[in-house]
Amino acid sequence: MAKNKYAFSMVITLISFLGFCVEDLWLSVTKGYMDNRNMIFPFLLGYGLAMGAIYLLFGTPDKMTFLGRELPVANVKIRSLLYFLAVFLCVSAGEILVGKTVELTCHFCWWDYSWIPLHITRYTSVPTSLGFAALIYLFMDKLFVPIYRYFLSWDQKFLKIAATVLMTVMAGDFLRSGVLMLVHQTTQKRWVINTAGHALYQLVHSIL
Repeated sequence: MAKNKYAFSMVITLISFLGFCVEDLWLSVTKGYMDNRNMIFPFLLGYGLAMGAIYLLFGTPDKMTFLGRELPVANVKIRSLLYFLAVFLCVSAGEILVGKTVELTCHFCWWDYSWIPLHITRYTSVPTSLGFAALIYLFMDKLFVPIYRYFLSWDQKFLKIAATVLMTVMAGDFLRSGVLMLVHQTTQKRWVINTAGHALYQLVHSIL
């Protein structure tokens, strides 16, 4: 049982790293720069915890559940659509909740989707939520379980050490960033890479 928790923690760690990469890729294309995302280490724990919660709530697209109980939906297409919609709603609600919480407690706007069509408040929009939902759906459908099983194949002692160290590092970095945001009422940039001269950025903005 303990090994399952360590393997699950490693999946959360991997997703946290991928979330960091996705955010910087989005910034690179839309804003013309990449930065440390208010962190010291390249992990965004919120992404990992959110995906872990989605798995615990809804399982995977091929075995959709609600709080561990499989839903009696035999039609594959309907089940897939329900899963996608559930993830879409979770993403939208989660972004609004996080954005509003930071705005009320830290007194600044962390991000602003007001420039995107069909935005719902400044913190979420239909296009971005659809994009995140599609990425999450694909990951949960094709990668979550195989990656989890891969980590289960590790030596238990090594797995325990790796999971404990990485989760401790991510949690500490997450708490540190939150405290600094609360105190300074802004994010902390440790490094910035300008990507405005990249061909992809110029292509996207020439279309827009």
